Amino acid sequence: MEYPITNKFLQEEAKTLKDAKRMLVLANRILANEGIFDAYGHISVRNPENPETLLITRSLSPEFVTVDDIITLDFEGNVVSEDKTRQSFLERFIHCSIYRERPDVVCVAHPHPPELITFSATGLPYRSIYHQEVTFFEGLPVFDGIPPESGMLINNMEVADALTKALGNKRGVLVQNHGAVIVGESIPRTIYSAITLRDGVKMLMSALLLNAEPTSISRETQEYGMYNQYCTQALNRSWNYWNVLAKRAFSDIADLEH
Repeated sequence: MEYPITNKFLQEEAKTLKDAKRMLVLANRILANEGIFDAYGHISVRNPENPETLLITRSLSPEFVTVDDIITLDFEGNVVSEDKTRQSFLERFIHCSIYRERPDVVCVAHPHPPELITFSATGLPYRSIYHQEVTFFEGLPVFDGIPPESGMLINNMEVADALTKALGNKRGVLVQNHGAVIVGESIPRTIYSAITLRDGVKMLMSALLLNAEPTSISRETQEYGMYNQYCTQALNRSWNYWNVLAKRAFSDIADLEH
């Protein structure tokens, strides 16, 4: 059974530029609050009013992102919004390359949680042992093609294109000794994948520390769980839950609609 990227079950979509900016602010704050983003993580969304461009924040830690910090880039990494003096992230090419090659992708996140970095360095295959994390039940590819002279950054289109090739048609790729790239058909779905992957990796590593062979969730169970994760009720419940926690943590977004 295949589960192509689709948004047919999702109600919480960014259908306008205003919606996309609002949800992108919430996405940054949620991922910071949940420990997925450090000071350098970034997330973007395809512009719903011009799908040949993307929305991302200027180079700024996610804890501080507001609507005014969001800029528009073309797929070459150039700022095309009104204020062209604002600079985006050095690794913006990750987002540009994926949107150009994957028309099915609406959201791209690049987190660096310690658990994913640790696991990416082991060479061990990832497998789902956590029932809420079945997004990556077919495993995760690992990209190890960052040249040493780049300072371990994906800071040009050539390296970004190599990463996109490693990603293929998957929903995520580990970047060896660096972090991960996660894609999805919406902001909420991508956030769900990022948070549950971090939790799944933590559980897998804990199980391995016990010198035991973890029992992976069966393929049939994972496929059924994958379908359930697409249902509107489950996904919107998670999105609303993380929204509430982020708004409690960051009082300046308490009145931001969701």
